[in-house]
Amino acid sequence: MGLLDDLISKYAQTDLAAIFTKVGIKVEKISEINRQILKETTLAQWLLESGRATSELAIKGNNFAGLKWRSPDMMGFAEPLKIKVPSEKEAVEFCQFIDVEAFIVGYWKFLTRSPYKGLEEHTNTPENFLGFLRTKSFSTDPDYVSKVVRLLPEAQKLLTNTNSVAVLASPTAVEQLQILRAPQEVSVGQVFSMEGIARLTDKGRTVSVMIDDRFPASGVTIGEDGKWRYNFVFNQAGDRTMLLAIDDQSLELKFKVITGVSQQNESTASKTEARVIQLTGSVGVGGVNKPQDVQAVKARLHELGYTWVGDPNTPSFDRGLYDAIRLFQSIIAGRSTIQGDGRVDVDGTTHRWLQAANAPRWVLMPESQPQNGFINGELAETQDKHDFGTHWLAETILAIAQDYQNTYRNTRPDAAPFAINDASLPHGGDTPDHHGHETGLMCDVFLPRKDGNFGGISYTNAPYDREAARAILQSIRKQKLVRGNAVFFNDPTLVGEGLCQPLSGHHHHIHFEINPPARS
Repeated sequence: MGLLDDLISKYAQTDLAAIFTKVGIKVEKISEINRQILKETTLAQWLLESGRATSELAIKGNNFAGLKWRSPDMMGFAEPLKIKVPSEKEAVEFCQFIDVEAFIVGYWKFLTRSPYKGLEEHTNTPENFLGFLRTKSFSTDPDYVSKVVRLLPEAQKLLTNTNSVAVLASPTAVEQLQILRAPQEVSVGQVFSMEGIARLTDKGRTVSVMIDDRFPASGVTIGEDGKWRYNFVFNQAGDRTMLLAIDDQSLELKFKVITGVSQQNESTASKTEARVIQLTGSVGVGGVNKPQDVQAVKARLHELGYTWVGDPNTPSFDRGLYDAIRLFQSIIAGRSTIQGDGRVDVDGTTHRWLQAANAPRWVLMPESQPQNGFINGELAETQDKHDFGTHWLAETILAIAQDYQNTYRNTRPDAAPFAINDASLPHGGDTPDHHGHETGLMCDVFLPRKDGNFGGISYTNAPYDREAARAILQSIRKQKLVRGNAVFFNDPTLVGEGLCQPLSGHHHHIHFEINPPARS
């Protein structure tokens, strides 16, 4: 077995929860779904870093991630190995691991070091995890995240193939319908994948699907190679069964369907519903773009509010679909500017998010609710079109307004309301008014005035109401999705209290941004 094969085989069988417990990562904060995301993402990372296990560091040190020697953190997990690598001008010390298993444990131990504190909060998407590592100088390559993400489909396929039963390598040897890969536990609303294999003589035929012996579901077609893939979602918790059948062959699968953490604790419940989107090829720029796949992606994006994709009932592919895919990708990655590649890969991150129960909807920001102390000043400005964003942002805005009303204005009825200004343009994207504000994840807030009005002032002006601003910032920072290091306002008193950070151009307003929630 080659070095890469050994790495893939060992990692596919690795229980990340056990490793996290061993090295000190807070496993209770990382859901099973997110652990799978991490496994796929880190394998893609190792493929890139090690040149698919061909680098000298991988061969000599079983180090597939370019981990430099750090003492005392890595003592007991690795030994120092002085070696010259292409990215360094001279030989430096890297971690040398005794074998592949030691590397896998050592990699996660490396990420328990102080620069990576808070890692557990950045595991819901590959881009979020990789972006977190990038900000901690894990890599100096500005394109590091996109390079790793491009390898995700390969990593996912490698892990899937490794999980297959060895005797099923050849479809011609299969006598019965069989399963290669399926989860045993899933969450309500979680779209999951199953893969299996059938007799090669059954290629092109449809396998019927029955849920709980009562509810028929759409069938699955057997591919030319005898393999099949099926995506499904359960919308009710409990012990569930799925019966797959073709002719005299049948296969029963059992699932434990639980109410996920995000459904239990999410304060801003989504009205989006999970959708199974069966794709046979990639869609978008550089994709295969089979008509039925293009239409399926268009229909889902249109349903989610990205209506500029065009007629959802046709397979036509134009600039509007490309722009919507890129915006959607940038949103789920938590970016402030448009940076997606415009392609939906089968079972890739974008595909999974499109199917998610909490996929980001593109909506008009909430209307004013004066009775609750909330004013949307942006909607009143008919010449300005920064009125749109994700439903995640809309729900966060309303939660901030309600908290500010409950904790401050109820006892100070003459205080200024929580009043918002710019979000994003109708189709997202570049805006001359801002650096950022392209993805519907950020919002500006007018400054409160002592006379109960808002806006038109700087924090240096006498009418500025610092007490109300403090209360607004406190309400902003309470919200689960708000990105703590992206609340900007230049009042030095409130900066000193840790409620905001200074940033050029933020004398006259408060700016906050949100992260994507965990996918569910």
